Parts: sequence; structure tokens; C-alpha cells
Amino acid sequence: MIYKLLAAAAILMISNAQAAAIDAKTLTGTSTPLQTAAYGVRNYSAPVKDANGHDPANYRAAPKLPTWQFAKTDPTGGVLTFERQAAPTAGWHTWSRKGQVIVTGGSAAAADRVYTVFNGQQLIAAIKAAGNESKIIRVIGHIDLRWSNNNTTFKEYTSYSDQKFGGSISIPSNTTLVGINDAQGRAARITGTTLLIGGELPLAVGGDPQTDFKAWIAAGKDGEAYPTWTRNIIIRNLAIDTPWDVNPEDSANAYADGMTVSRAQNLFIDHLSMSDGDTPDSLATDTRHDGALDVVRGSDYLTIANSYFTKHHKTTLVGNGDSGRAWSDAGRLHVTFFGNWWDSLGSRLPLNRYGQVHLFNNLVTGDTATSNDDLKFGSGLDARYQSNILVQNHYYSFTGLKIADFCGKVIKGKDYVGFRSSGHVFISDRSSPAANIDGQCGLTSPSSANTWTPPYAYSLQTATATLTSVKANVGAGKLK
Repeated sequence: MIYKLLAAAAILMISNAQAAAIDAKTLTGTSTPLQTAAYGVRNYSAPVKDANGHDPANYRAAPKLPTWQFAKTDPTGGVLTFERQAAPTAGWHTWSRKGQVIVTGGSAAAADRVYTVFNGQQLIAAIKAAGNESKIIRVIGHIDLRWSNNNTTFKEYTSYSDQKFGGSISIPSNTTLVGINDAQGRAARITGTTLLIGGELPLAVGGDPQTDFKAWIAAGKDGEAYPTWTRNIIIRNLAIDTPWDVNPEDSANAYADGMTVSRAQNLFIDHLSMSDGDTPDSLATDTRHDGALDVVRGSDYLTIANSYFTKHHKTTLVGNGDSGRAWSDAGRLHVTFFGNWWDSLGSRLPLNRYGQVHLFNNLVTGDTATSNDDLKFGSGLDARYQSNILVQNHYYSFTGLKIADFCGKVIKGKDYVGFRSSGHVFISDRSSPAANIDGQCGLTSPSSANTWTPPYAYSLQTATATLTSVKANVGAGKLK
């Protein structure tokens, strides 16, 4: 009875503004049986050549492994702190087509649905045990699905199939997944493993996702009631190394992301640290990494906040296709980015299609002149097909970049329907003093029909204040 009262109290401790909001848990569907069973179990299959170009001749194990940070004990003694928090109120994650929501994740988890895990197999077992029930999963130490037997046996992925299924973890609805610092104060870390949130699925195994969804809509049914949506997830305080793809599609395209959000709604992703870790692109002559954190396939209403991204080339997609994706993406992909630090990255900060994307108080730093390709800045925000972007009060700090080259290098776009940008500061060793970067960067202003205001309240700092606040707050290990 005590744990039930505590769980109820966690939900009741919300502001008056949230009191009328819908608990996102009530919006969840029945996707778990279709999404979790296929993932997290190694098949150790041999590489085979397929129609997508996964050629056995291109198989290559990760050339370098990290220094492992395995843990066996919980330094907190199991005492919960931030784990029972609902998501804050600023960001697209607080909205839905039914009105304002509160993303509760697993904050109301019963005592037997609070798990502390130290390896990948324990993490998968917790997910399968709880299904779509409210659950809190606390990660301590280092998770990598290449390790088994309580982190005593290591075996590299043997094929594309082995990595795609055995090297991925599918996170179902009503989950709070958080990292807890270990006894040495180190952030929980995930390496060699993709986190999947949702999936573009048919109504039944063997069906076609696009055909089924279109038929559902044609029958006059509510797209939000389509039963394979994943909803109501909080992920916080994790260091994630994007996986090395052992057998990519071809020399320019890899498969594995660090995190993929696909046909999912009402997500709050907070205080991550993401990079290529110990296997940067310079260790390969072809592409061995895909996205760091991609939001695709009709996903909607999510916020990515207070996170640190570095040493990666293709950072974030919001929408992964143009006109061929209208059936799933048009009118969706509402995403907020705030308080993040994009540092020394190759591209996609983010690249946006279709969505109404709000970015505010983010820090962007980079070097366009360095000879280190793993840390060389390539390009930044990219407004693409049918996107509608609002960018406010960013701080840009660069080496090697002239102010004349800022537009087109750091902010660019084409085929969007709206783009508004204001309140930024730009500093560089090639530009003195600091310059205010306002306006559209040469991009066409939206018509009044394409101008929108975020429906949620948020506190906007100046760009100058952003520099200090982001560096002090960003990344994994900060929440205790």
C-alpha cells in the first residue's frame, strides 16, 4: 500500500497548469508484443549478401574496444531521487492532438516494477517482464549486448542480422530509463547497442506498415488510435556511444543509430552524452556509423534537452524522407530542442523534414579548419522538405569560420515552408567582435499561413546566458 501511495503522490505533485493535462499513459496502445520480442537476443548468424548491399566481404569487427566500466553494486542503496519525476512542462512532448499532456513515463511504477540493471540481459529482462506497465529502469555501469553471462563473455556481432536484432533494445511505452552514477561517480554508459523507441509496424506480422496505415485512415479511423504507437517515455542521464556497424549497406550508408525514435509519441529525452566513443569514423575508409539520435517515421511530440553531442558525423534527422513519406510524416514530427550542446560535429544539427521544429537556447561550437576529420565541423541546422522551423537565441562559437560564411554553413535550407531565426550571437577567431546573427540567413520568411507559436510555455534566455547555462548543465551524469 505504501508504494501505491508514493506512486500516486508522484503524479499529484504537478503544477496547477498541468492539473488539467492528460496523463500520456492513458494514450498508449498495445505495441509491446510486436516490438520487443525480436530484439536483444543474439543469433550469431554468418554474414550473407542481400538486396540492400550487406556484403560479407565488407564485414569488419570494431577495431577498438572501450575501457569497460562494469558495475555490480548500487551506490544509492536503491533510494530513488529523480527517477520518479514526470517530464517538465516546456517542449513539444507536453502536447498531443487531444490537448496538453503530462509525460509521466514510468514515474508511477509499482515497487516490483522498479529495476536496477548492470548488464544488457538484465535490461532486456526488465523490459519484457513489465511490458507496457509503468516501469522505472535504472542503469548502473556499462551496457553492451556483445557481453553476456553477467558481463564475463564477449563476442563481437557476427553479421548485419546479428547486430540489427541482437544488438538492439526496444523500449516500450510507459518507461522511465535512467542512468545512475556508479560508485566512482561515472555516468552509466551504453556502447555497441542501439536503443529503439517504437517501430513502423503493420497491424499483424507479415503485413505492410504503409498499406495497413493508409487503409486504417481510408476507413475513417483515427490515426492516433492505430494500435502500434509507442508513447510516454522518459530517457535521462545516459552516455551513449553510437554503434560501429560491422556490415553496413554500402561504403556510404550504415544501419545502426545510437537511438532511433520511430512511430513514437510523447517522449522526453534529457541529459544524454552521445558520440562515436572509441570507434570514430577515422578508423574506417567507409561509413561505419549512422545517426546519433534520429526521429523518423511519423514520430511526434517529443523534446530533446540538455544533451551533449560530439565526435559524430550524421547527428540527428527529424524526418528521413521527402514526398514518399507524406503518408506518415505530414502534420507530425513536432520536436523541441533546448539546452543542448552540439560540439565538433559533421552535420544534421538537426536536418528537418515536415515537422514544426522549435530550437531555443542551444550552444553550437566547432572548428572548420582542423585537420582532424572526427572533430571537423561540416554543417549545422538544415531546413528541408516541408519543414517549418523556429530558432531562438543560440550561441555559436567557431574557429576558422568567417561571419560571411555563417549562413549556408551553420544555417541553411531549401524546400521548407517556414523558417524564422532570431536572437543569436556568433563569435569566431575570424570575426571580431562578437556579432548578432538575426533574421533569416538569406532564407525566405514564411507566409502568415505558415507562422506558428509553440503551444507550451517556455523560458527564453539570451544567447549570452545560453553559453554559461548549457556548459554547466549539459550531458550525462549531472542528475543525482
